[in-house]
Amino acid sequence: MRAEEMNTSDFDRTTNFGLGRKSAIATRAARGIKGAIAIVLASAGLLLMLAAGVMGSSRDAPSVPAQPASRTFVTAYGNTTRQVEYGLTPESVGVTSEGGYIALGLTDSPDGFLKNWLLKLSPSGRPQWQREVGCASGAPGDYGLGVSAQQTSDGGYILGGGILGCGGVYIQRALVEKLDAQGQVVWAFAYSAGSNGSTINQIRQTADGGYIAVGSVSGTDGHLGALILKLDGAGTVQWQRELDPTGSTGAYFNAVRQTSDGGYVATGEFYVVDQSYPYPNSVLVASFDPSGNVRWQKGFNNVDGRGSPSGYEHAFSGIQTSDGGYLVAGNWSSAPPGPFPQEDTAGALLIKLDSSGNIVWQKAYNGGVYCYFNGYNTTCTIITALPYSVHPTADGGYVLAGLGQLELLDSVPQVPWLAKVDSGGNLLWQYFYYDLSMAGRTISQYFASSTPTNDGGFMALGFTEKNDPTSIGELYVVKTDSAGLVADCGQLHGATPLHAIDPSLATFDTSIPVDATVTAGSNVRIRARTTSVLSRREIARCSRKAKRPGTGAAESGRRNPAAANRP
Repeated sequence: MRAEEMNTSDFDRTTNFGLGRKSAIATRAARGIKGAIAIVLASAGLLLMLAAGVMGSSRDAPSVPAQPASRTFVTAYGNTTRQVEYGLTPESVGVTSEGGYIALGLTDSPDGFLKNWLLKLSPSGRPQWQREVGCASGAPGDYGLGVSAQQTSDGGYILGGGILGCGGVYIQRALVEKLDAQGQVVWAFAYSAGSNGSTINQIRQTADGGYIAVGSVSGTDGHLGALILKLDGAGTVQWQRELDPTGSTGAYFNAVRQTSDGGYVATGEFYVVDQSYPYPNSVLVASFDPSGNVRWQKGFNNVDGRGSPSGYEHAFSGIQTSDGGYLVAGNWSSAPPGPFPQEDTAGALLIKLDSSGNIVWQKAYNGGVYCYFNGYNTTCTIITALPYSVHPTADGGYVLAGLGQLELLDSVPQVPWLAKVDSGGNLLWQYFYYDLSMAGRTISQYFASSTPTNDGGFMALGFTEKNDPTSIGELYVVKTDSAGLVADCGQLHGATPLHAIDPSLATFDTSIPVDATVTAGSNVRIRARTTSVLSRREIARCSRKAKRPGTGAAESGRRNPAAANRP
């Protein structure tokens, strides 16, 4: 996202206010981050290349009860076709009607197309079926990819994303695919919203049996507009709205939920191309009535002396809360990247809103400035976390899933992270979940998606590398109990401590123009076929033989003194 490193002699300081995720296959430009509209897939590689050297951690593994209240497991899954394994990137996970799970990923394929991989799991995490879903025809490099999936009321599944080529045009179009209960394609439509392309970032079934989808469109000026699309149960557009900024402003939606009154709330971001890069980026929340009319739209950011947005925020997830308000999850920084990171200028972000979009409370979470020697020079960074999903819990709190930063002697790798806060945003618990390579390095990176489970626990879908010389990407599935624990697992670790601060965001009316032009969908040829699955159940057994990096070891990194004394 917009993080960068700047060197000053032999002392390197980094401000990590925009932690991005990148897997062994895909860089997710389809999310709309940095104004990109295409889904781009990259070759294998780590987000963070870890330097070789002695590794240590100041975080002890948490104490785990022998028999947690609900079934728990940790498992990695790989996609194989004709005895060849293809790398996977996690996208979304959801609970199915019988208590199992549906996991969605992206994959390469033997025919050169970039495709989805849909994996159906039993409640215990055993594969029941898997499908490779993608273009039925086209040229190598074409794709028809979903980045959001949900089981529908008829037992099937709905996917939303983007399509390029596949026998059609080479401008990316928003894509919606309906599958039956066994993962076979029922129908698929592409929607040519936006003169230069469109994409869907999230889709959800609505109470009337139709669907609500959000994403972005790209215009001739190169800037993005925020897209919300209401479909009936057969994929026909009922209404369409684009919050289409003019001039040097862009916007996009990342998440949507139907509200208790039948309307919708969409969460995303907007940006203004100002004098110098990086440009300020703001949280955007918009409320719509059941017919698609905008009730209100509001932005959230720090402001400068002129009253203009000055901070750098991203909003990846948003939900309606039990009191009729809303909760937005993302990340925040009040300052651009620079050579000298300052305390409490960045962190994971939660904003609690009332039903009218007014701020009730706001909190950012970070672990202060941490310094380490990377083998060449001393590097300092602000320790943060990044929530990609948020869900309410039965006790009125919220569970977050995404990535955190592990403090080691020679690096700060990103690792999968779960956390829970109470109704006021106070942090109750947090854990890391990761596997180790044969060399003792972390190979698990983030949770892309999560869901509450029927037994009161949580399921998270993330990315890990295969623990062999190929380092190929696999889906990393962690099922916890209600306290975030997994039974007797070496993959469960204590998280880097975080503290809460007030990011002091201001609220302002965005007044982005709204376009109600409807774009009809067109049929596209999408095909599903069965592949094989590799399930590394040795992880699921959670052996205590798993090597923990530096458990109890002295920390050689240096903390900013002010942060070190913080509770």
